[in-house]
Amino acid sequence: MKIHPVSPDDQDVLLALMRESFEQETEAPANEWAKTESAIISLLNDPQAGEAFLAFDDNNNLVGYIIMCRGFSLDYGGYFTWVEETFMRKSDKGRFRDQRFSP
Repeated sequence: MKIHPVSPDDQDVLLALMRESFEQETEAPANEWAKTESAIISLLNDPQAGEAFLAFDDNNNLVGYIIMCRGFSLDYGGYFTWVEETFMRKSDKGRFRDQRFSP
């Protein structure tokens, strides 16, 4: 698997994959997507907010994404980063989904 940072040219690819994830894994009302889309566009335009990465399999097929966000904490002594969201497409063989933790 290869992980690449999202560039401005990748915004539409990331948003399409995020929409796929949103539709598969959430029961949120459809209008929630507009909020999510706006937030990811803000994140991509503000490097201090966080970073997004696209994941590709060994054949260069897009298989998922990782969103990392940044915060600031006095307890942690400054800036910190956490994984906000991940999504990996299911493959026919289940390679990208750990069945131990999936229903």
